[in-house]
Amino acid sequence: MKTCIYCRQKKEDEKFGLEHVIPQFLGGSQAPDRLKTRDVCITCNNNLGLFVDAAFEKDFMVFNQLNEVSYSLFDPKLNNGLPLRCMGVCDLLPPNIKSDEVCELWLGPLGEQVFWVRPHDEQKYWYSGGNPRAVKKIRSRAYFLFSTRSNKAPEISWNAFKDAFVGKKVEKILCTTVEGADPKSIGFSEPSELDLERINYFRSNCSNGQERKNRVSMYMDFDIRFLAKLAIGISYVCFGESAIVGSAADELYKALWFKPNDEKPKIKGAGAYNQNDLFLKQQCGIDFGTTISLIPSNGHIALNLNINRQLNWVISCAEIERIAPNLVDSLGLGKCFLLIKPLNRVLELNLEDLLAFNGGSTFNSDLVEIKNKVDAHRDFFINL
Repeated sequence: MKTCIYCRQKKEDEKFGLEHVIPQFLGGSQAPDRLKTRDVCITCNNNLGLFVDAAFEKDFMVFNQLNEVSYSLFDPKLNNGLPLRCMGVCDLLPPNIKSDEVCELWLGPLGEQVFWVRPHDEQKYWYSGGNPRAVKKIRSRAYFLFSTRSNKAPEISWNAFKDAFVGKKVEKILCTTVEGADPKSIGFSEPSELDLERINYFRSNCSNGQERKNRVSMYMDFDIRFLAKLAIGISYVCFGESAIVGSAADELYKALWFKPNDEKPKIKGAGAYNQNDLFLKQQCGIDFGTTISLIPSNGHIALNLNINRQLNWVISCAEIERIAPNLVDSLGLGKCFLLIKPLNRVLELNLEDLLAFNGGSTFNSDLVEIKNKVDAHRDFFINL
């Protein structure tokens, strides 16, 4: 019998599996083994992944910032498809759209327009791309239009279209005539009569510089459960079981299992939209990935989550008095994990080294190597 660190229930050993305490959408699959655990039950692994991780990942700002990392590291010599950028639900109503469907606009790397007619989930209204479970099961349709800039680098548009909506039941329909290549080879389908109607509709409404009005939905508490889950998981693997007991830990568990009508848990920290001090946002991260820092401060271990130095969260993940002194001492001023998912890289730095690098006063060969990749093609799209 073991106790799950998330639901705190005792279960048979065979009901447990491997948990990446840093989720894979942040690059956690490449994290060192000490940031993984088998003390999470399969039920929590599955359900928290769907209802907690996805609720954070699919937030409009988070989703698009995570995709920007791929653009930062873009290399025109490679054939990797760049991700589409979600622009929210648009004001278009294509023929025969159902009452429980929405038309969501996505933009490609060269301004290509993609209109995804997909099922709408009222409970997950803020998810970019809708309910991930539903769009894997329910067939939907997406309509792709090349842009005028596609003529300058057609392979970039082609590769982006090829990789779009992988793993989802999406019929891809091309609204533009292509010569010299077969769209079926990258997953496009022959248009039906309904598709032909919609193709004419999208061409009429989206090819002459018309103004469109899009709507982005946001749930302001989208991050509470995820930050609590991340704090509990990292505290446990880094500092042991003693770090996730006590009154402060109890508040983290209230946050993990928070429901919309519940009283807000008394956790110490700040969300992405209510930080007055910009130091952590600007200095405790990198421009091309996710940074998770553990920083001793005022009797607590603060966990700082930073995405591209654009979004930042901080939460107290453990009380120092509950942690073995040698483990606290091992942090020094702070320990940082830098996750660069497109490169499958995870770097571990002392906080002072990261601050010095961002301040331009120290040299780190790994970070310089990655930054050189970023700088090599920084102006590619501007100059195209």
